Amino acid sequence: MNTPVATLYFISVGVFALGAFQAAIMARGSTYAKTCLTFSALCLCFALFQLTCGLQLTASNFSVAMLTHKWVNIFSVLLIPLTWYLVASLEDKPSSFRHAYIVAGFAGCVITFNYFSEYGFRFESVFQDGLITLPWGEQVWIFSGEPTVVFRAMRLMSLALLVYIMLFSIRITRLGEKRTSRLFWIALGLMLVAGLLAGLSDSGVIKLPYLGGFGFLFLAVSFSALVGKDVSNRRIEELQIYSELQHEIEHRKIDNQRFEHVLNSDLLTGLPNRAGALLSLDALLELNLQSQTKLGIFIFDVDQLGIVNGTRGYQAGDQLLIEVAQRLQTNVRDSDIVARLGSGRFLVAASGLKTERCVTLVYEKLAGALASPFYVSDSLLSITSSVGAAVFPDNISANEDLLSAAELALHDAKSDGIGKLRFYHPSLKDTMQERIAFESALKEALANREFFLCYQPQVSATSGNTVCLEALIRWQHPLYGLVMPDKFIQLAETMGIIASIGAWVIDASCEQLSNWRAMGFTDVRVAINLSAQQLLVSDLEETVTSALQRHRLCGGDIELEITESVLMRDPERAIERLGALQKLGIRLSIDDFGTGYSSLGYLRILPVNAFKLDRSFVWDMDTGGKGLEICATAIGLAKKLGLEIVAEGVETKEQLTQLRHLGCDLLQGYLFAKPLSVEATSLFLTSSHRPWQSAIHADAGFDIPLVMASGYTADAP
Repeated sequence: MNTPVATLYFISVGVFALGAFQAAIMARGSTYAKTCLTFSALCLCFALFQLTCGLQLTASNFSVAMLTHKWVNIFSVLLIPLTWYLVASLEDKPSSFRHAYIVAGFAGCVITFNYFSEYGFRFESVFQDGLITLPWGEQVWIFSGEPTVVFRAMRLMSLALLVYIMLFSIRITRLGEKRTSRLFWIALGLMLVAGLLAGLSDSGVIKLPYLGGFGFLFLAVSFSALVGKDVSNRRIEELQIYSELQHEIEHRKIDNQRFEHVLNSDLLTGLPNRAGALLSLDALLELNLQSQTKLGIFIFDVDQLGIVNGTRGYQAGDQLLIEVAQRLQTNVRDSDIVARLGSGRFLVAASGLKTERCVTLVYEKLAGALASPFYVSDSLLSITSSVGAAVFPDNISANEDLLSAAELALHDAKSDGIGKLRFYHPSLKDTMQERIAFESALKEALANREFFLCYQPQVSATSGNTVCLEALIRWQHPLYGLVMPDKFIQLAETMGIIASIGAWVIDASCEQLSNWRAMGFTDVRVAINLSAQQLLVSDLEETVTSALQRHRLCGGDIELEITESVLMRDPERAIERLGALQKLGIRLSIDDFGTGYSSLGYLRILPVNAFKLDRSFVWDMDTGGKGLEICATAIGLAKKLGLEIVAEGVETKEQLTQLRHLGCDLLQGYLFAKPLSVEATSLFLTSSHRPWQSAIHADAGFDIPLVMASGYTADAP
């Protein structure tokens, strides 16, 4: 069956298809590609809507007509989110796009309902079979019936879309011509009339095909005119923006000198940054080359900056950096350069130096300026700086190479610990390559299980019983062999991996103590050494608590040893952290007492249980030096403070006798045992032959053999 009405629908299909093709072509290379493509999709959807309407009108029977009617429904639903998205692309607002996505989601649900419903989403039921005869005698299929709730909701959505288009049109047509505005409003009126007629047809009041597609032909022309006008206006705006940008560029050219200053300066300290320093070094190199003098390059790296940032906050760290910069500037000449290279690194370039001695004097002056404590966050902080130095023309010529040489020397200094000075020399490159390989191996040592622990006993000076076992870490590497802690502990601190290594030591020590407790050794505890990063930065309390719980131990089963120098870096923070550890029941002791710069005032308030006499004082007891007086004074001080005292490095019976008479509590050294492997320590604990016990009770001369229990021993502490 073919009718003139259906023919009009099929003709409109071609018109819409042509419009879709034209809009797609316009999208290529256009800044409004999204709008053009959406308009193309909308025209294509209207073409399919018109096509299915024509097929419905000319269907051969009810089933075919109803099937095509469902397709009419699908394309009519798709028109709503596409139209909404088109207007949203013209507005170009995030909220408009969000609303379009919500409408699209609702449309998807309606399409799903349309698929499973017998009569589509429009009708609960149809009034008649739908075949009607037009006044001029042609028969077409037009359905009417009882509307569904979904259809009523879609009608509301369509109404909302029309309101949205009208509001946008009121705003956008103010920029257009009057003729365009009039055409657009006529098209909107036609669409509104077509929608009302469609509703009357669905309810059975009239029998009329859907005319919305023909109304859109006028709307499409209007939208094209509006979009073209909007594109033109936006191009005008782009030209205005371009003109203003050109003006701004000219203005910036005038302020170029100020811009260069900001570009080459450090915002925090006001010093030149790395780029600014390199520019200034060019002039100094030329000056020293002409005068045949030396140019000394020093890179100072504040060792404690990470600890200050971690414990007192970045504001305190910034304050420290500002004061360091001020001190360096105060102690150089006007012709010298002071710059900040980043983080805690500062460059000092001193020119006009005639001899190597002059270079040394410059360093001593700068190091002395940084030696005094800094007042940061209402407290005094003492810092150290690792320093790398290079000299022109002795080491290298170009400014970048000279700076790289000093940085290489700094890396060498930091590898040897904190507060070191190293000068660059050509062989340092080969040395540093080896060191880098060593650092890489150290990073992998923990994962490869290359660390192990040895234990050195601490015996009671009164009973001779083993009271404590100090855990001492060792590194067994396939290439480097047995590496002692003095070779890698400071390097691990510099690399920032000491906290993870220390956590492993705590856990492994607790695990081994738990094993010894299971063997019946209930009166012995384990002493573990801590680094500065563990005490002042890392989550030490959580690490210790977790290890104790995992191995079913209590706080009094372990003792944490902190070196005196670590405590004095930040005494207030150290006291705070030690107090938190003491609340867990953990014993605390000061290691290497007497070798640092401690204050007796701090010693009085430190929450510790014991301190260890450094081995250097014990060794000096036999040489007739002042070691005996120092040991006597330290032991007397410990007694008055109610602290336990441990003497390290006890190797002779004379030292044993003297320390006992002075009242020392615990003794540790080769006289009793070297650091022992786990197996050797277990044999040591079970051994009943302990020659020093009888000597302690008799307090008389005796021959004391060095204990060499079977198993691996590592001599160094």
